[in-house]
Amino acid sequence: MPAVLPADVRSLARGADDAGALRLAETVLIARCMRRAGFDYSVDAAEVRSELAAPPPPASLDSAWPEDDEKRAAAAAAVPSAAAEPPRPRSTLERYVEGLDPARREAFATALYGDPATGPAVEVPMPSGTVRQSRAGCRSEALRLLYGDLDAYVRARITKDNLNPLVQARVTADPAFTAALARWRTCMTERHWAVADPAELTARVAALPSDQQAAQSRAAAVTSARCNRQAGLSATARRLAPAARRRILADLSAQLADLSRREQAALPYARRLLAGEDS
Repeated sequence: MPAVLPADVRSLARGADDAGALRLAETVLIARCMRRAGFDYSVDAAEVRSELAAPPPPASLDSAWPEDDEKRAAAAAAVPSAAAEPPRPRSTLERYVEGLDPARREAFATALYGDPATGPAVEVPMPSGTVRQSRAGCRSEALRLLYGDLDAYVRARITKDNLNPLVQARVTADPAFTAALARWRTCMTERHWAVADPAELTARVAALPSDQQAAQSRAAAVTSARCNRQAGLSATARRLAPAARRRILADLSAQLADLSRREQAALPYARRLLAGEDS
């Protein structure tokens, strides 16, 4: 056990909340499995500390909708792109994988993830496309040991992690939203921006020559915000979102309740793993 979870990481694990304890327990089980497969799989304290401190996904969709205030849009467009952040230090595990020869690196990935492209997999349809997770590999073995039914757990977890995209998809399919989008599109076309939606506008500006981008970005942002306000695009989305979330949660209530039950049932075992009591 100490080789899987060093003392400094175990100290962090003692203060982890339930969700953090489950994530770390998954890591412990993955590490055991990978070592049985003949690979090193170390855990860095800095990496664990960063993961435990990561904020939860936003509960609100407010930031998902385009800006409808012209002053804020102009100010945001005037801010130069932030300089790229320096790369974070590579973890021990990343350095180990990078040091493997290509064949061993591929074998490492297969041992960890299975073969999600061609092997048997759990499939979860999402608005952006189907998410597939192999039923083979150490990652899936760890989830199976912790939560029992792999398929049920993976489907519920991926669904829960994507509640905002599910709500957003329902909002954008609502006739009230599509009508507001049509009004926005007409307004933009009248102002010489013939684009289908705000995403196409962003792509169109990004494709401009660099010497034109600053001025055109501000002009496009202000025009979009003005048309947005006139069309009621984001206002309609904000109005529709709460009811859409309630409907999504009602539709998924049994699945999410089962997920919560499985996670609560896994906690005692997870805590024992992190304390080194189950080796």
